[in-house]
Amino acid sequence: MGGLEAETVMLGRASMMRLPDIVGVELTGKRQAGITATDIVLALTEFLRKERVVGAFVEFFGEGARSLSIGDRATISNMTPEFGATAAMFAIDAQTIDYLKLTGRDDAQVKLVETYAKTAGLWAGGLKTAVYPRVLKFDLSSVTRNMAGPSNPHARFATADLAAKGLAKPYEEPSDGQMPDGAVIIAAVTSCTNTSNPRNVVAAALLARNANRLGLKRKPWVKSSFAPGSKVAGIYLKEAGLLPEMEKLGFGIVAFACTTCNGMSGALDPKIQQEIIDRDLYATAVLSGNRNFDGRIHPYAKQAFLASPPLVVAYALAGSIRFDIENDVLGVADGREIRLKDIWPTDEEIDAIVAEYVKPQQFRDIYIPMSDTGTAQKAPSPLYDWRPMSTYIRRPPYWEGALAGERTLRGMRPPAILPDNITTDHISPSNAILAGSAAGEYWRKWVCLKKTSTLTQPTAATT
Repeated sequence: MGGLEAETVMLGRASMMRLPDIVGVELTGKRQAGITATDIVLALTEFLRKERVVGAFVEFFGEGARSLSIGDRATISNMTPEFGATAAMFAIDAQTIDYLKLTGRDDAQVKLVETYAKTAGLWAGGLKTAVYPRVLKFDLSSVTRNMAGPSNPHARFATADLAAKGLAKPYEEPSDGQMPDGAVIIAAVTSCTNTSNPRNVVAAALLARNANRLGLKRKPWVKSSFAPGSKVAGIYLKEAGLLPEMEKLGFGIVAFACTTCNGMSGALDPKIQQEIIDRDLYATAVLSGNRNFDGRIHPYAKQAFLASPPLVVAYALAGSIRFDIENDVLGVADGREIRLKDIWPTDEEIDAIVAEYVKPQQFRDIYIPMSDTGTAQKAPSPLYDWRPMSTYIRRPPYWEGALAGERTLRGMRPPAILPDNITTDHISPSNAILAGSAAGEYWRKWVCLKKTSTLTQPTAATT
């Protein structure tokens, strides 16, 4: 159900939808050491796109599915739109019950969920004989450390193949202080998909700690940020002593909200932005988000790459997408060359921190007050206070005519006919719209620009 369908129903019209195909995806094997949930979901996104599950309900099952934590399963399900399905589900099992307890649900609610699931036939043990019209198989042990880009979430590649893809090249950091070719201007640990998973967040923080201990520094042209999907992430990192390690590398918490993943990274340093313009640099972004369509992340990041939170931190140290992240030297400590493998945390380290510092009371402290209706501020009016001068949301004028009576529409034409893989971000980026971009040129032609316009001149800082 999308926005258009919702509006149709609100106007009393029927909204038709086709019953979805049901696709079973059997996950076999177990992930290799050092592989994150982000690596798995990027590999699955590539795989399921090729298998054409568009519009389907996807159900994951099998030995591999049982081995995944609820955080890992949620990371996979949260990228359902990127692999084209309508829904992605895992059966309820003991992992689900453990998660409910971990996140502070009371005993009665946990018992209710377990009893209902078993009675209704939704418990994993009762689904062993489930028959799917179509079954796909995916081996978790085949997943390696990977990224996706430069402009589609399903364009996955292994980090070991950076050179083979022509991305990584013999790298030398410029000695004159200028930015290198392929400069990473934005490195963002962001998105609810990856930052609400404690293993992902802890892995990034441990890598930051290891880098700090060896004296590695974030490159000065990298704008770094950390925007967790849950306030609880800040609590357990602080209690584990890892939040200062993130802050030392420039990954302090900037918000608990949509930021860089939705094109809201804010302005670059004006000097850095001007250098990009003057030298016509190929600049990039690396983020732990869901989407990296052209123009979405930042108008001056010509391309963007999706990666796991710890890999994002590593790219802030590298500073360029031309850097062979698996093999090139990040720095030297005590005469020893430091590479990614030297700072990547072990699974045992990650699991130990999660087990000790992620606690039920943290979730209760954050979420119980949010549900207290007694403290909620009552709206002065049930109607939205439309602001005529707003450049972001205005009262749609076409409703007034539409509600006056039936209208016959004639002579209609599509505003654009587009090929595959063209998104709304290509048409109208969610961040600043540069005056010289395709969207900017359109507005120049059809709209009378005012001082309140969100169009941005290339030499001005973007927001």
